Amino acid sequence: MEKNIEKLWKDNTHLIRTFIEKRNDYESLCSEISYILKKNLSKNGIEFSTINFRAKTLNSFLEKIQRKTYKNPFEEITDFAGVRIVYLYQTDLEKIEEIIKKEFTIHERIDKLNDKGSDKFGYGAIHYLVKIGKNSFGARYDDLKNLVCEIQVKTVLQDAWSIIDHHLVYKRESEIPTALRRKLNSLAGLFETADNQFGSIKKEREQYLKDITYSSKTPSFLDNELNLDTFIAYLKWKFPKLKLSRFKGQIKLVFEEFSILKLITLKDLDIIISKYKKEIPIIKKKFEDEFSEIYFDGNEIPSSLLVSIILQIDNKEYLEECIIPEDVKEFIKLNY
Repeated sequence: MEKNIEKLWKDNTHLIRTFIEKRNDYESLCSEISYILKKNLSKNGIEFSTINFRAKTLNSFLEKIQRKTYKNPFEEITDFAGVRIVYLYQTDLEKIEEIIKKEFTIHERIDKLNDKGSDKFGYGAIHYLVKIGKNSFGARYDDLKNLVCEIQVKTVLQDAWSIIDHHLVYKRESEIPTALRRKLNSLAGLFETADNQFGSIKKEREQYLKDITYSSKTPSFLDNELNLDTFIAYLKWKFPKLKLSRFKGQIKLVFEEFSILKLITLKDLDIIISKYKKEIPIIKKKFEDEFSEIYFDGNEIPSSLLVSIILQIDNKEYLEECIIPEDVKEFIKLNY
């Protein structure tokens, strides 16, 4: 084995030298492409799990040129730089592809999801071979603009399948023992069905949010069931001038906590809040005067916390069960 490695290095000295010279550029390339993708996915509201990138290692390069025959490996190998987008909903694939088309020059699109041969199995993804596009210009791109990067685009479930697939080592259906073939194909089908269902659920939720927003303009708004989505709509409706929260996830924390009150509809919540209609401005000012610098960064109290405080004032048992700072709890007990 050591002799093989020694011979490999000896026979490919010029390729190794070229690889080492080029690798920094490939690291820069995939870093830049990753940054461009993250910025644009976030800008377009596309939810993703991770965006990872890597430049090919020397060991991987040597293994590849040993395994395959190349006349010019630096022109024929296309995965020196690689970026992987793992996104949530398959329904967003079209939007992601539009971003890739806009930001990069696509040299090849490889559909490993729909273009599987009859003798292959599994659950694939979409790969793109790209170069830096016209939108990226300047001295920092001069050494990168002619280099190719592979972008893999896959859902969370496609990524999970690829991890399992890698460990199973079967690449063609003919290689699989008959006893396992049906189970694996069935499992691949289940992954695909689950991906489609997640996309359908996302669409249904988007329509539900539109319906709730429309409902907030009608007299029947308070008849809606109380859940996280309707609670957010209620906060916007009841306190339109206040921010919803101070940090991401705060509304969910507030909602999960007061769910122990077993309020069923928005009307159940609004009855309690409306009891304090005249006192709300006073409550708001008192808590801002006392705790704004400590807990609200010197800003106004957000509407989600204001609702939580009113519920604590209204229900002393709930106050005892709440996970809130002790100084806030004592302040409520002393003043209400």
